[in-house]
Amino acid sequence: MNYENKIKLNAFTNDDLKILSYLCQDAILSNEEFFFDKDQELFIATFSRYCWEKEKNINTESNVNYRVISGFQIKHVKKISYKKLNSSIPFLNLLAISYKSKKITLHFSSSVEFVLECDKIEVYLEDIDIPWPTKLKPEHK
Repeated sequence: MNYENKIKLNAFTNDDLKILSYLCQDAILSNEEFFFDKDQELFIATFSRYCWEKEKNINTESNVNYRVISGFQIKHVKKISYKKLNSSIPFLNLLAISYKSKKITLHFSSSVEFVLECDKIEVYLEDIDIPWPTKLKPEHK
């Protein structure tokens, strides 16, 4: 893995956001890794992202998968609300990102949601470290 393999993408449409949602599925973040700056209308998060894009390149016999630390920004956020967010849960598992009626919703396990009211879609995803190997792969029922 080298610098050229790091992801640096943006989303300005709902279709773009669906791609970021796929890439961010099963990202893990702690309660200390996200921040909303109301004055700048900016939501920022860092998380450990499972590298779904590397799946086709993985030797299935070795059971080696990859994770990477990624930075995530959503601009033009007027307001944010949290549903079922509990500070006693140390880590959140991101399942999907959706957009509807000027709201970007980050859907996490345990029915936790971050609902960001935005005038328009402007989202950035960037790997800020080099991917590292892991034997753990997210599983979905």
